[in-house]
Amino acid sequence: MPPVRPPSPSAPPAGVRLAVAAVASALAACSGQTLTLGNKTPPPYQFEVPQIVQELRSDVRTDNPTLTADLLEIYFTSERVSGNGDLWYARRSARSQAFISPQPIAELNTASFETSAAISADGLTLWFGSDRPNGVGSTDIWVSSRASRSDPWSTPPQNVVELNTTGEDIPRPPGQHGLVMPLASKDAPLAVYQTFLAARASSGALFGEPVLLAELARPDLSTVDGFLTDDGLTLFYSRSPLQLLTDAGPVVDGGALPTADLFVAWRRSVNDPFSLPQPLDDLNTPGDERDPWLTPDGSTLYFTSDRDGALNIYTASVRPR
Repeated sequence: MPPVRPPSPSAPPAGVRLAVAAVASALAACSGQTLTLGNKTPPPYQFEVPQIVQELRSDVRTDNPTLTADLLEIYFTSERVSGNGDLWYARRSARSQAFISPQPIAELNTASFETSAAISADGLTLWFGSDRPNGVGSTDIWVSSRASRSDPWSTPPQNVVELNTTGEDIPRPPGQHGLVMPLASKDAPLAVYQTFLAARASSGALFGEPVLLAELARPDLSTVDGFLTDDGLTLFYSRSPLQLLTDAGPVVDGGALPTADLFVAWRRSVNDPFSLPQPLDDLNTPGDERDPWLTPDGSTLYFTSDRDGALNIYTASVRPR
């Protein structure tokens, strides 16, 4: 990771301290975090034991969970049924209930690969990655919308040209009040993913040019699956080593396949760089952990793990801090 840039330890004058305290209190109210003046590092996240979302479980790859803000709809990708990456969803009547009858999104799935389902908070816009024809690069970000949550998705989906490159580009749900998307891109099959932030002026506007999160970028580590909180101050993501190739296939460290781990990083304001990245040690295993998505109240993290043999969707409750 790049050099860490902690905030200055020097104390401001008393009047400034009171003003900053008021701002910190307001931020804590919307983010679920408690900011303490003079702290160089936020308190680390701690989690209860993860639980598989049993009703969505499959023996084949099932990943990329994102939910609507009311937690009544979940969107994900899976290789079930078709054996290829497809977009799926499931609904429930209350957040305390199990999801029922997961279904493929037939109007958006193709014989091509679909990945990285990213639903908007209101459930009316769905971004996803696909290598279908007529894109800009090898995998592009596409978007579909609907007038209400009982309507089908608009077809054909639109290529989000302003976010795509000639390489691979995959979306995540916009954070920072729905105005900033933490997408990931890589420019070659053997390159690493890097995370970019693309901002827009309003929910209906085009995204601006993606900006690299240089403070998290590493030439030997993929930084991907970014989830940006509503206040724009916390970024969850996954990180994995670059795969090396031999005649026998991809290897790293003398034969061990590289795996992904979950991380979190913070910043003091939306104009500051992210710093102090910390692994989510309560959740990481020797296998893959990725695709983090935090509920709006900050109480539960959804993510993907293959700890039980196949990639599936898990939840973990956040311990009070």
